[in-house]
Amino acid sequence: MSEPTTRREALRLAGLGVGAAATPALLLPALARAQSSDDDDLNDFLEPAIELEQATAVAYETAAEAKGIDGELKRTFERFQEQEQAHATALRSALDSLGFDLPDELSDPAESDHLDGIDNLKSENDYLAFLVDLEQEQVRYYASDAPPLDSEDLIRTSAEILGCQAQHVVVLREAQGAAPAVAAAIRLGEGAQESQP
Repeated sequence: MSEPTTRREALRLAGLGVGAAATPALLLPALARAQSSDDDDLNDFLEPAIELEQATAVAYETAAEAKGIDGELKRTFERFQEQEQAHATALRSALDSLGFDLPDELSDPAESDHLDGIDNLKSENDYLAFLVDLEQEQVRYYASDAPPLDSEDLIRTSAEILGCQAQHVVVLREAQGAAPAVAAAIRLGEGAQESQP
């Protein structure tokens, strides 16, 4: 396969590659019941994860509908929105299978602290930077805050979700103009807010 010749082509190819990463999250509902470590710890992890996934899905929806966003980037935002929503749905089912109350569904950006300032975004670059920050926050959360897991299937599925978020960061950073090697450098912790190429 030849190298992509344009930023748009690179974005398209990367976005297609990410598409397969959303499906494993659908395994979570059945797998949460196999978890034998403290259910309260799992609840404390899953509830914020759901809220963050839902907020990111709403952010992608908002970005896809924004004025001036069209073509391949719009389709990428729509694809990523579907994946984030699939993650949120799967995590909600997993939490429900443990018998815990579910967080409210999110449809209005004003209802999430994760989406503060999204109404002030104007340009394609503004949306890209905002989405990179959200995705890097998800990467940090899954990598740093997950409790110990006993179920091998749940461990694998959580890792696949984390991988999907990391792939989103790479695609978004390349859309910002970052070189592939720079785009692939995911920063955790304090550096997670550094979204500019």
